[in-house]
Amino acid sequence: MAKRRKSKSPHWNDWSWFLTVSAILVLFGLLYVFFGLKVLPVPPEVLLPWESALYGSVMIGWGVTLVLAGKIAFRRDDRELKGALLAGLALWLVVESAASAWFGVWFNVGVDVMVLLLFAVPLLRHRLK
Repeated sequence: MAKRRKSKSPHWNDWSWFLTVSAILVLFGLLYVFFGLKVLPVPPEVLLPWESALYGSVMIGWGVTLVLAGKIAFRRDDRELKGALLAGLALWLVVESAASAWFGVWFNVGVDVMVLLLFAVPLLRHRLK
C-alpha cells in the first residue's frame, strides 16, 4: 500500500505568491544596487529628486514593517521572528554600507553601523538570557 502524501497547507498558494513577489522585489533591488535607477526611462533632471522620494518611501514602509513585525516578535517573545528581523536589518545595512563605501559616503557607513547596533541590542538580548 502506497503512503499517502501530506496535503499542502491551505495557505501554500498564498505563501508561494508572497515568496515570488518578494523574490522579484529582491531582484529589482539587486538591479538598482548594481546599475542604479538610471536604467529606467526617467529624465535626468528628475532622477535625483525621484530617487530621494523612492528611498524615503522605502524607509517609511520598512520602518512600519519593523514596528509591526517587531511588536509581534516581542509580544510573543518569538526568537525565530526576532532572528528574521535581525537578518533582514543586517542584510539591508551591509549592502547599504558597502554601496556607501563604494561611493565614498563614509558618514553613512557610520550611520548604518549605529542603526544596526541600535536594532540589534533588543533583538539579541533574548540570546543572552
